[in-house]
Amino acid sequence: MLFRQIPVLAISIPGMHQTPFPQHPTQGALVNRHIRRIFITAIAAAASISLAACGGSSSSSASSSGTKTVTIRVQSESSIAAEPLYLGVEHGFFKAEGLDVKIVDLPDVSSAIAATQSGNLELAFDTTIGVLQSARQGVKLTMVAPSDGINPKAADAPLDQQRNYTSVGVYTSKGSGITDMKGLKNATIAVPQLKAQPDATITSVLHEAGVDTKGIKWLSLGFVPALTALKSNQVDAAFLASPFTLQADQAGLKRVMNPSAVFFPKGSATSAWVASQSWAKKNPDTVKRFQRAIAKSAQYANDHIDEAKAHVIKRTGSKVDPKDMPHSYWPSTIDKGQLTQVDQKLVDIGFFPKPINTSTLITPPAAGIQ
Repeated sequence: MLFRQIPVLAISIPGMHQTPFPQHPTQGALVNRHIRRIFITAIAAAASISLAACGGSSSSSASSSGTKTVTIRVQSESSIAAEPLYLGVEHGFFKAEGLDVKIVDLPDVSSAIAATQSGNLELAFDTTIGVLQSARQGVKLTMVAPSDGINPKAADAPLDQQRNYTSVGVYTSKGSGITDMKGLKNATIAVPQLKAQPDATITSVLHEAGVDTKGIKWLSLGFVPALTALKSNQVDAAFLASPFTLQADQAGLKRVMNPSAVFFPKGSATSAWVASQSWAKKNPDTVKRFQRAIAKSAQYANDHIDEAKAHVIKRTGSKVDPKDMPHSYWPSTIDKGQLTQVDQKLVDIGFFPKPINTSTLITPPAAGIQ
Protein backbone atom coordinates (compact mmCIF):
# COMPACT_ATOMS: atom_id res chain seq x y z
CA MET A 1 0.00 0.00 0.00
CA LEU A 2 1.12 3.55 -0.63
CA PHE A 3 0.13 4.62 2.88
CA ARG A 4 2.55 2.90 5.21
CA GLN A 5 4.57 3.71 8.29
CA ILE A 6 7.55 5.74 7.12
CA PRO A 7 10.40 7.60 8.79
CA VAL A 8 9.91 11.09 10.15
CA LEU A 9 12.73 13.58 9.89
CA ALA A 10 14.05 14.65 13.27
CA ILE A 11 14.72 18.39 13.18
CA SER A 12 14.23 21.00 15.84
CA ILE A 13 11.61 23.54 14.79
CA PRO A 14 9.25 25.34 17.18
CA GLY A 15 5.71 24.02 16.79
CA MET A 16 6.79 20.75 15.21
CA HIS A 17 4.85 17.61 16.03
CA GLN A 18 6.57 14.39 15.01
CA THR A 19 4.21 11.51 14.42
CA PRO A 20 5.00 8.36 12.43
CA PHE A 21 2.75 8.03 9.42
CA PRO A 22 -0.03 5.52 10.22
CA GLN A 23 -0.08 2.11 8.61
CA HIS A 24 -3.00 0.81 6.57
CA PRO A 25 -6.34 2.07 8.00
CA THR A 26 -7.54 -1.42 8.93
CA GLN A 27 -4.63 -2.01 11.28
CA GLY A 28 -5.49 -1.13 14.85
CA ALA A 29 -9.04 -0.16 13.89
CA LEU A 30 -10.63 -1.54 17.04
CA VAL A 31 -8.16 0.32 19.24
CA ASN A 32 -8.67 3.54 17.28
CA ARG A 33 -12.47 3.32 17.60
CA HIS A 34 -12.18 2.73 21.34
CA ILE A 35 -9.81 5.66 21.76
CA ARG A 36 -12.08 7.88 19.68
CA ARG A 37 -15.11 7.01 21.81
CA ILE A 38 -13.21 7.97 24.96
CA PHE A 39 -11.88 11.12 23.29
CA ILE A 40 -15.31 12.24 22.08
CA THR A 41 -16.80 11.74 25.53
CA ALA A 42 -14.07 13.84 27.15
CA ILE A 43 -14.20 16.59 24.53
CA ALA A 44 -18.00 16.68 24.63
CA ALA A 45 -17.86 17.34 28.35
CA ALA A 46 -15.44 20.20 27.83
CA ALA A 47 -17.46 21.54 24.93
CA SER A 48 -20.63 21.59 27.02
CA ILE A 49 -18.86 23.93 29.44
CA SER A 50 -17.52 26.25 26.72
CA LEU A 51 -20.91 26.35 25.02
CA ALA A 52 -22.79 27.17 28.19
CA ALA A 53 -22.43 30.88 27.51
CA CYS A 54 -24.36 30.41 24.28
CA GLY A 55 -27.38 28.98 26.05
CA GLY A 56 -28.76 25.48 26.17
CA SER A 57 -29.86 23.37 23.23
CA SER A 58 -31.43 24.90 20.11
CA SER A 59 -34.49 26.89 21.13
CA SER A 60 -37.38 28.68 19.46
CA SER A 61 -39.51 31.76 20.06
CA ALA A 62 -42.19 33.67 18.20
CA SER A 63 -41.04 36.74 16.25
CA SER A 64 -43.10 39.92 15.83
CA SER A 65 -44.35 38.57 12.49
CA GLY A 66 -45.56 35.38 14.11
CA THR A 67 -42.88 33.20 12.51
CA LYS A 68 -41.20 30.88 14.98
CA THR A 69 -37.56 31.89 15.40
CA VAL A 70 -35.18 29.00 16.04
CA THR A 71 -31.81 29.55 17.70
CA ILE A 72 -28.99 27.32 16.46
CA ARG A 73 -25.35 27.13 17.53
CA VAL A 74 -22.91 26.82 14.65
CA GLN A 75 -19.18 26.27 15.01
CA SER A 76 -17.24 27.98 12.27
CA GLU A 77 -13.64 28.77 11.36
CA SER A 78 -11.73 31.93 10.60
CA SER A 79 -10.73 31.23 6.99
CA ILE A 80 -12.54 32.47 3.91
CA ALA A 81 -13.93 28.95 3.41
CA ALA A 82 -16.64 29.75 5.96
CA GLU A 83 -17.22 33.36 4.87
CA PRO A 84 -20.81 32.88 3.57
CA LEU A 85 -21.96 32.08 7.11
CA TYR A 86 -20.69 35.44 8.38
CA LEU A 87 -22.01 37.37 5.37
CA GLY A 88 -25.37 35.62 5.67
CA VAL A 89 -25.73 36.59 9.31
CA GLU A 90 -24.66 40.17 8.58
CA HIS A 91 -27.03 40.57 5.62
CA GLY A 92 -30.01 38.98 7.37
CA PHE A 93 -30.37 35.87 5.19
CA PHE A 94 -30.68 33.59 8.22
CA LYS A 95 -32.98 35.99 10.03
CA ALA A 96 -35.27 35.96 6.98
CA GLU A 97 -35.57 32.19 7.44
CA GLY A 98 -36.40 32.57 11.12
CA LEU A 99 -32.99 31.47 12.33
CA ASP A 100 -30.99 33.11 15.10
CA VAL A 101 -27.44 31.88 14.44
CA LYS A 102 -25.00 31.86 17.34
CA ILE A 103 -21.49 31.41 15.96
CA VAL A 104 -19.37 29.40 18.38
CA ASP A 105 -15.58 29.27 18.61
CA LEU A 106 -14.07 25.91 19.52
CA PRO A 107 -10.38 24.93 19.56
CA ASP A 108 -10.52 22.39 16.73
CA VAL A 109 -12.70 20.26 14.47
CA SER A 110 -12.60 17.28 16.84
CA SER A 111 -14.12 19.39 19.62
CA ALA A 112 -16.86 20.63 17.31
CA ILE A 113 -17.76 17.18 16.01
CA ALA A 114 -17.86 15.86 19.56
CA ALA A 115 -20.19 18.70 20.53
CA THR A 116 -22.62 17.86 17.71
CA GLN A 117 -22.72 14.25 18.88
CA SER A 118 -23.44 15.23 22.49
CA GLY A 119 -26.17 17.73 21.58
CA ASN A 120 -24.13 20.76 22.64
CA LEU A 121 -23.90 22.10 19.10
CA GLU A 122 -26.26 21.96 16.12
CA LEU A 123 -23.88 22.48 13.20
CA ALA A 124 -20.12 22.48 12.60
CA PHE A 125 -17.61 23.07 9.83
CA ASP A 126 -15.70 20.03 8.54
CA THR A 127 -13.93 18.89 5.38
CA THR A 128 -15.64 16.35 3.14
CA ILE A 129 -12.68 14.00 3.57
CA GLY A 130 -13.01 14.44 7.33
CA VAL A 131 -16.63 13.31 7.13
CA LEU A 132 -15.67 10.26 5.06
CA GLN A 133 -13.09 9.43 7.72
CA SER A 134 -15.51 9.96 10.63
CA ALA A 135 -18.09 7.69 9.02
CA ARG A 136 -15.59 4.85 9.05
CA GLN A 137 -15.00 5.47 12.75
CA GLY A 138 -18.69 5.15 13.60
CA VAL A 139 -19.37 8.89 14.04
CA LYS A 140 -22.86 9.51 12.65
CA LEU A 141 -22.64 12.80 10.76
CA THR A 142 -24.61 14.20 7.86
CA MET A 143 -23.53 16.98 5.54
CA VAL A 144 -26.43 19.43 5.65
CA ALA A 145 -24.95 21.88 3.13
CA PRO A 146 -21.66 22.59 1.39
CA SER A 147 -19.24 25.28 2.55
CA ASP A 148 -16.43 26.01 0.08
CA GLY A 149 -15.36 24.07 -2.97
CA ILE A 150 -13.12 23.94 -6.02
CA ASN A 151 -13.59 26.90 -8.31
CA PRO A 152 -14.64 25.40 -11.69
CA LYS A 153 -12.09 27.66 -13.41
CA ALA A 154 -9.21 26.01 -11.54
CA ALA A 155 -9.45 22.67 -13.33
CA ASP A 156 -8.79 24.17 -16.76
CA ALA A 157 -6.15 26.67 -15.67
CA PRO A 158 -2.38 26.05 -16.05
CA LEU A 159 -0.33 25.58 -12.88
CA ASP A 160 0.80 29.20 -12.66
CA GLN A 161 -2.80 30.41 -12.88
CA GLN A 162 -4.45 27.84 -10.61
CA ARG A 163 -3.19 29.85 -7.63
CA ASN A 164 -5.82 32.45 -8.56
CA TYR A 165 -8.56 29.96 -7.65
CA THR A 166 -7.18 27.90 -4.77
CA SER A 167 -5.87 28.96 -1.36
CA VAL A 168 -3.51 25.98 -0.90
CA GLY A 169 -0.37 24.80 -2.62
CA VAL A 170 2.81 22.78 -2.22
CA TYR A 171 6.03 24.81 -2.14
CA THR A 172 9.64 23.63 -2.28
CA SER A 173 12.71 25.01 -0.56
CA LYS A 174 15.47 26.60 -2.58
CA GLY A 175 17.99 24.10 -1.24
CA SER A 176 15.93 21.09 -2.39
CA GLY A 177 16.50 21.80 -6.06
CA ILE A 178 12.95 20.57 -6.76
CA THR A 179 11.27 22.47 -9.57
CA ASP A 180 8.24 20.31 -10.37
CA MET A 181 6.05 17.76 -8.62
CA LYS A 182 7.97 14.80 -10.04
CA GLY A 183 10.86 15.94 -7.88
CA LEU A 184 8.81 15.21 -4.75
CA LYS A 185 9.76 11.54 -5.00
CA ASN A 186 11.74 10.72 -1.81
CA ALA A 187 11.22 14.28 -0.55
CA THR A 188 10.53 15.35 3.03
CA ILE A 189 7.13 17.08 2.94
CA ALA A 190 5.63 19.07 5.81
CA VAL A 191 1.83 18.95 6.22
CA PRO A 192 -0.31 20.47 9.01
CA GLN A 193 -1.81 17.10 9.96
CA LEU A 194 -0.89 13.51 9.15
CA LYS A 195 -3.37 11.07 7.62
CA ALA A 196 -5.65 13.93 6.57
CA GLN A 197 -6.68 15.93 3.52
CA PRO A 198 -3.23 17.46 2.72
CA ASP A 199 -1.18 14.24 2.52
CA ALA A 200 -4.10 12.34 0.97
CA THR A 201 -4.53 14.79 -1.90
CA ILE A 202 -0.79 15.14 -2.49
CA THR A 203 -0.33 11.35 -2.59
CA SER A 204 -3.27 10.87 -4.96
CA VAL A 205 -2.10 13.55 -7.39
CA LEU A 206 1.44 12.12 -7.42
CA HIS A 207 0.06 8.60 -7.83
CA GLU A 208 -1.97 9.63 -10.89
CA ALA A 209 1.10 11.37 -12.33
CA GLY A 210 3.09 8.15 -12.03
CA VAL A 211 5.33 9.38 -9.22
CA ASP A 212 6.40 6.75 -6.68
CA THR A 213 5.41 8.01 -3.21
CA LYS A 214 6.77 5.17 -1.07
CA GLY A 215 9.95 7.10 -0.28
CA ILE A 216 8.27 10.32 0.82
CA LYS A 217 8.92 11.34 4.43
CA TRP A 218 5.89 13.10 5.94
CA LEU A 219 6.41 15.64 8.70
CA SER A 220 3.61 17.15 10.80
CA LEU A 221 4.19 20.92 10.97
CA GLY A 222 1.87 23.87 11.39
CA PHE A 223 1.93 26.52 8.66
CA VAL A 224 4.18 28.94 10.55
CA PRO A 225 6.99 26.47 11.39
CA ALA A 226 6.59 24.83 7.96
CA LEU A 227 7.27 28.13 6.22
CA THR A 228 10.26 28.70 8.52
CA ALA A 229 11.57 25.22 7.70
CA LEU A 230 11.21 25.89 3.97
CA LYS A 231 13.11 29.16 4.16
CA SER A 232 15.92 27.52 6.13
CA ASN A 233 16.07 24.45 3.84
CA GLN A 234 15.19 22.06 6.68
CA VAL A 235 12.44 20.42 4.63
CA ASP A 236 12.18 19.83 0.90
CA ALA A 237 8.54 20.84 0.53
CA ALA A 238 5.49 21.97 2.49
CA PHE A 239 1.73 22.19 2.10
CA LEU A 240 0.71 25.80 2.77
CA ALA A 241 -2.56 27.75 2.83
CA SER A 242 -3.23 31.44 2.32
CA PRO A 243 -1.88 33.82 3.63
CA PHE A 244 1.24 31.69 4.09
CA THR A 245 1.24 30.91 0.38
CA LEU A 246 1.55 34.67 -0.24
CA GLN A 247 4.51 34.84 2.15
CA ALA A 248 6.13 31.90 0.35
CA ASP A 249 5.70 33.74 -2.96
CA GLN A 250 7.33 36.83 -1.47
CA ALA A 251 10.25 34.68 -0.29
CA GLY A 252 10.79 33.43 -3.85
CA LEU A 253 9.85 29.81 -3.09
CA LYS A 254 8.68 27.55 -5.91
CA ARG A 255 5.06 26.39 -6.03
CA VAL A 256 5.05 22.96 -7.69
CA MET A 257 1.55 21.66 -7.02
CA ASN A 258 -2.01 22.73 -6.30
CA PRO A 259 -3.25 19.38 -4.91
CA SER A 260 -6.84 20.33 -4.12
CA ALA A 261 -7.47 21.82 -7.57
CA VAL A 262 -6.21 18.63 -9.21
CA PHE A 263 -7.58 16.04 -6.78
CA PHE A 264 -11.18 17.18 -6.36
CA PRO A 265 -13.73 17.00 -9.18
CA LYS A 266 -14.46 20.27 -10.97
CA GLY A 267 -16.70 22.52 -8.86
CA SER A 268 -17.07 19.97 -6.06
CA ALA A 269 -17.46 20.74 -2.36
CA THR A 270 -14.34 20.31 -0.24
CA SER A 271 -15.93 21.28 3.08
CA ALA A 272 -19.42 21.22 4.55
CA TRP A 273 -21.73 22.23 7.38
CA VAL A 274 -22.34 19.02 9.29
CA ALA A 275 -24.75 17.91 11.99
CA SER A 276 -25.44 14.73 13.90
CA GLN A 277 -27.74 12.45 11.96
CA SER A 278 -30.14 12.27 14.91
CA TRP A 279 -30.49 16.07 15.18
CA ALA A 280 -31.03 16.47 11.43
CA LYS A 281 -33.69 13.75 11.46
CA LYS A 282 -35.54 15.33 14.40
CA ASN A 283 -35.36 18.87 13.01
CA PRO A 284 -36.11 18.71 9.25
CA ASP A 285 -37.70 22.16 9.11
CA THR A 286 -34.71 23.83 10.78
CA VAL A 287 -32.38 21.97 8.43
CA LYS A 288 -34.27 23.24 5.38
CA ARG A 289 -34.22 26.80 6.71
CA PHE A 290 -30.45 26.60 7.19
CA GLN A 291 -29.98 25.11 3.72
CA ARG A 292 -31.93 27.91 2.06
CA ALA A 293 -30.14 30.62 4.03
CA ILE A 294 -26.61 29.26 3.50
CA ALA A 295 -27.31 28.69 -0.22
CA LYS A 296 -28.39 32.31 -0.56
CA SER A 297 -25.32 33.38 1.42
CA ALA A 298 -23.02 31.30 -0.80
CA GLN A 299 -24.50 32.80 -3.95
CA TYR A 300 -24.08 36.28 -2.50
CA ALA A 301 -20.41 35.56 -1.69
CA ASN A 302 -19.81 34.24 -5.22
CA ASP A 303 -21.45 37.33 -6.72
CA HIS A 304 -19.60 39.73 -4.39
CA ILE A 305 -16.16 38.11 -4.12
CA ASP A 306 -14.38 41.41 -3.42
CA GLU A 307 -16.69 42.07 -0.47
CA ALA A 308 -16.10 38.53 0.79
CA LYS A 309 -12.32 39.00 0.64
CA ALA A 310 -12.45 42.36 2.39
CA HIS A 311 -14.82 41.01 5.04
CA VAL A 312 -12.65 38.04 6.00
CA ILE A 313 -9.54 40.27 6.16
CA LYS A 314 -11.32 42.65 8.52
CA ARG A 315 -12.87 39.82 10.52
CA THR A 316 -9.55 38.05 11.09
CA GLY A 317 -7.30 41.11 11.30
CA SER A 318 -5.07 39.74 8.53
CA LYS A 319 -2.39 41.88 6.90
CA VAL A 320 -3.23 40.79 3.36
CA ASP A 321 -4.04 42.72 0.20
CA PRO A 322 -7.43 41.51 -1.16
CA LYS A 323 -6.12 41.52 -4.73
CA ASP A 324 -3.53 38.89 -3.77
CA MET A 325 -6.15 36.50 -2.41
CA PRO A 326 -7.45 33.65 -4.62
CA HIS A 327 -10.99 33.72 -5.99
CA SER A 328 -12.73 31.34 -3.61
CA TYR A 329 -15.87 29.48 -4.62
CA TRP A 330 -18.89 28.20 -2.72
CA PRO A 331 -21.08 25.51 -4.36
CA SER A 332 -24.82 25.29 -3.67
CA THR A 333 -25.06 21.50 -3.30
CA ILE A 334 -22.95 18.44 -2.50
CA ASP A 335 -22.91 16.10 -5.48
CA LYS A 336 -23.09 12.42 -4.48
CA GLY A 337 -21.27 11.30 -7.61
CA GLN A 338 -18.38 13.65 -6.94
CA LEU A 339 -18.17 12.61 -3.29
CA THR A 340 -18.13 8.95 -4.35
CA GLN A 341 -15.33 9.74 -6.79
CA VAL A 342 -13.30 11.35 -3.99
CA ASP A 343 -13.91 8.34 -1.73
CA GLN A 344 -12.78 5.91 -4.45
CA LYS A 345 -9.61 7.90 -5.09
CA LEU A 346 -8.74 7.58 -1.41
CA VAL A 347 -9.41 3.85 -1.51
CA ASP A 348 -7.15 3.53 -4.56
CA ILE A 349 -4.16 4.92 -2.65
CA GLY A 350 -4.84 2.91 0.52
CA PHE A 351 -6.12 5.84 2.58
CA PHE A 352 -9.36 3.89 3.18
CA PRO A 353 -9.69 0.08 3.03
CA LYS A 354 -12.87 -0.02 0.92
CA PRO A 355 -15.57 2.31 -0.48
CA ILE A 356 -18.70 3.29 1.44
CA ASN A 357 -22.17 4.41 0.41
CA THR A 358 -21.69 8.19 0.40
CA SER A 359 -25.40 8.93 -0.06
CA THR A 360 -25.94 8.13 3.62
CA LEU A 361 -23.71 11.12 4.51
CA ILE A 362 -25.65 13.78 2.61
CA THR A 363 -28.93 15.43 3.65
CA PRO A 364 -30.96 16.19 0.49
CA PRO A 365 -31.16 19.95 -0.21
CA ALA A 366 -34.34 21.94 0.34
CA ALA A 367 -36.63 22.44 -2.66
CA GLY A 368 -35.37 25.04 -5.09
CA ILE A 369 -31.65 24.67 -4.32
CA GLN A 370 -29.67 23.59 -7.35
